[in-house]
Amino acid sequence: MNPREVEDLAVSFFVLLLLFADFNLKNVPYISLALITAFIFHELAHRWTAERYGYRAFYRRWDTGIVLALAIGIASKALTGTTWIFAAVGAVQIYAPYMLADREAFGKIALAGPASNMVIGIISLVLIQITSGGLQTALAITAFLNFWLAFFNLWPVPPLDGWKVLRWNAGYWAVAVGVAYSLNLLV
Repeated sequence: MNPREVEDLAVSFFVLLLLFADFNLKNVPYISLALITAFIFHELAHRWTAERYGYRAFYRRWDTGIVLALAIGIASKALTGTTWIFAAVGAVQIYAPYMLADREAFGKIALAGPASNMVIGIISLVLIQITSGGLQTALAITAFLNFWLAFFNLWPVPPLDGWKVLRWNAGYWAVAVGVAYSLNLLV
């Protein structure tokens, strides 16, 4: 991972942390675990899967999305008391300089992010059973945020992951979005 990619992930993470913590520093410890697993692992799953298929891939922040996210979050908090989250702060960019883009590979790359969220959410639900107190709260938030992100990202709307999965294989998309929706009902 190059220094720019680390910086882009860090900036995106801290913006999302402020938003999901509702601009309240007391919420940061509970949200941090959830966001590291839901956002960072999601993006890295895309990256690692793309590299497995021989593509070059890097996370790049989207500065316009970051400004919009903060503006919407701050304005909504000031006007309604609730932070509205617009979370398009960046994405993994995939480069295929010497090969044609493969729809199946791109579908699987897109599915890797939400799949990682579902796995992490399930692990969090299991760990909730053997923990208590603040850790249990953090794990419940982690499960919720991972399941929500998986379901949201599987919507079949460009440029979300669901659009790419659906274009590759409608059956896999239907199963994935159905499982993600069902997991959301658990928390």
